[in-house]
Amino acid sequence: MLNFKLNVSNTILGVSCFNESTKRYCSNFLSLRETEYVIALTKQDLIDESNTNEDGKVYVNEEISALYRKIADFLIEKDIVVFHGSSFSVDNNGFMITAKSGIGKSTHAKLLQDYLGNEFTYINDDKPLISCMNSPITVYSSPWNGKERRGNNISAPLKAIIFLNRAETNSCRKIINKQEIYFKLLSQVYIPKDKEKAKKALEVVDIIYKNINFYEINVNMDISAAKMTYEEIIKNEIK
Repeated sequence: MLNFKLNVSNTILGVSCFNESTKRYCSNFLSLRETEYVIALTKQDLIDESNTNEDGKVYVNEEISALYRKIADFLIEKDIVVFHGSSFSVDNNGFMITAKSGIGKSTHAKLLQDYLGNEFTYINDDKPLISCMNSPITVYSSPWNGKERRGNNISAPLKAIIFLNRAETNSCRKIINKQEIYFKLLSQVYIPKDKEKAKKALEVVDIIYKNINFYEINVNMDISAAKMTYEEIIKNEIK
């Protein structure tokens, strides 16, 4: 077995796995600090991960996917959830864009990077962590940052979550309906299979709902969409 230490959302985890490639994948988050908990992978974990989805798809490979699942199951006890979205920082304030896979959240984040230049910094472009351990709610990066590996080992206080749809005409609205927000959040938050951990995840979602602003944008793939998101949401949230 291969052993190393990983710093995820300021939590030091010992990892015991099989492949050197997993350590390389996590290289930007390695730590020498004392561990708080050990995540030990088994062969059965890898088999279970390959059977998770009917189509057999996993994140990069079975071991890397299984590792993040076990980390997510542990972190939920610390009021930290894995979120599916593209997260970034503007003027040290965190934002999240989320949508169903293939809709264009990463494309829109890249347009924002093009529009804002050095004011924009990726946190994590695929599976960041939202921590509700302390105030303010904070978005953290992780090694699991998407196939383009867009991310940095940084964090920022989370100001808003933006739900994205594709459209020919750009538009934006603030979401205030609780039921709508919960429906959208639960489709993007990792919910563990264990009933008690799942209950805990729902409690964290409730904290997020009560402390973060939510928006919906309908956007095309033009730089004008990024300008709208900045002017209508980001600029107002960082005042």
